Amino acid sequence: MMHYFVDTCKAYPQIAVFLALAIGYYVGKIKIFGFTLGSTAGVLLSAIVIGQMDITVPPMAKAIGFALFIFCIGYKVGPQFFGAMKKEGLKYIVLSLFVAIVGLATAVILGKTLGFDKGTAAGLISGAMTQSSIIGTADGAISHLAISQAQKTALEGNVAIAYAITYIFGVAGLIVFYKIFPSILKVNLKDEARKLEQEMSGGSAEELAPGLFSWSGRLSLRVYRAKHENVIGRTVRDLEEMFPGRVAADKIKRGDKVFDPEPTTVIEADDKIALIGSREEFVKVGTMIGPEIEDKTVSEIIGEMLDICVLNKEVVGKTLGQLSEKHGHGCFLRKILRQGHEIPITRDTVINKCDVLKVAGTQKDVEKLVKEVGYPERPTNTTDLVMVGAGCVLGTLLGLLAVKVGDIPLTLGIGGGVLLAGLVAGWLRSLHPTFGQIPTSAQWIFTDFGLSLFIACVGLTAGPKAVEAIKTTGISLFLAGVVLTITPHILGYFFGRGVLRLNPLLTMGALTGAGTATPSLNVLKDEADSSMPALGYTVPYAFGNFILTVWGTVIIHLM
Repeated sequence: MMHYFVDTCKAYPQIAVFLALAIGYYVGKIKIFGFTLGSTAGVLLSAIVIGQMDITVPPMAKAIGFALFIFCIGYKVGPQFFGAMKKEGLKYIVLSLFVAIVGLATAVILGKTLGFDKGTAAGLISGAMTQSSIIGTADGAISHLAISQAQKTALEGNVAIAYAITYIFGVAGLIVFYKIFPSILKVNLKDEARKLEQEMSGGSAEELAPGLFSWSGRLSLRVYRAKHENVIGRTVRDLEEMFPGRVAADKIKRGDKVFDPEPTTVIEADDKIALIGSREEFVKVGTMIGPEIEDKTVSEIIGEMLDICVLNKEVVGKTLGQLSEKHGHGCFLRKILRQGHEIPITRDTVINKCDVLKVAGTQKDVEKLVKEVGYPERPTNTTDLVMVGAGCVLGTLLGLLAVKVGDIPLTLGIGGGVLLAGLVAGWLRSLHPTFGQIPTSAQWIFTDFGLSLFIACVGLTAGPKAVEAIKTTGISLFLAGVVLTITPHILGYFFGRGVLRLNPLLTMGALTGAGTATPSLNVLKDEADSSMPALGYTVPYAFGNFILTVWGTVIIHLM
């Protein structure tokens, strides 16, 4: 029975690929001491075990999976990558370069000292710095070496095996590192977060919401009859300013006439006023207006919840406070996301290009805000496959170009070329949002499944030689991975604080971005009880993805 199954898998290798994916995703979800391997490591380990059957996987599947993954990574970080070429982003770019260079130098020194071959060294930096895309660019560089096909296959297998050995500490070890490193430095993350929040809000943390169009609960619509002397004869603006938080007067019914008020509209006795805000606001001040009433003719207001992508150059670089004062009437900011990570809502939070504002309010006010801010990301299932296909083609052709310096061919490699194409595509999409749409669900398929498909193929190919390689280099490789994981972050912290003069909390957030270590960012946010670390994460993450991916090609030629 077993022989029949093995023969079937050899005849139809897609069975082994899908089996590795299924088992890998399951294994990746299992918690061990509160830690999960994740899908990438789970799939790789499963594929290496299944690969003991010596299954030949067509290279096309691996190439397609990697191309979709790396293109979409570029697409997601493209706007932030190019948008950071400004004065305020330069320090984070420098820190990213520092971390990447320290990581590369450490990997080369360890590799040469311990006698690792090119493939093992590439797998070392890929796993220890948790950048799976290095596997793809390293494989591409290996394919151009002037060696036999058998030697190339051996090196490619060593890349995958070294990655598997070092990746687990690269993720879990760094999580533990950021739990204890602040204590060693005597940095109180919660205190640093509070200080930063106060600086950015212009006051105490409790004053964040009232000055902004922020939303700290469910919206409520109330209708009041103007009876109290506090409001009769005063303007709509005066009425709205009576509330500690943000409340918007959306409609007024005067006699039989219903109209949209202006800020300067004067309130008359018996006006029926429709107000929108959080429930807490009406408990505080509602009784100072007059009795609450029911009137469908004035309370029939169409509400809308919408994600707005910031594209307007007049808004980029402004603070949330400035946006609120100028365009925020009737809109309530639920969250602000940057590269999928929630960042703090404070008065001085600077708005970056392609930030996503999650806004709720009346339809007319939300649609007005859209016109001032950027592009509405309405739910869609349509993916622009023209852009995806053309980007992968152009990126592959770009990656094939090589310029020889001496005997060393300098090239981005296919992975670097497709990544660059993705960066440009994402940037162009931010300039012209009417084309090139890749919905969030499709992005997940391209990145997560594309990477897993690539990793499964790599693991199946490396499987037959895995046991011997682990016996030969396992312990030394694991220890080298520990050193490589920690060194760039320790040196990077002192460089960020001592040379770049960055805030300690933002420095740590930036280091997790430069190392593309999202789980560690989540640890910092938990320890700080704040989303402040994400402010330092986004720019280094964009550059870290690009630089570390290129290192796959570079380290093959340096070793």
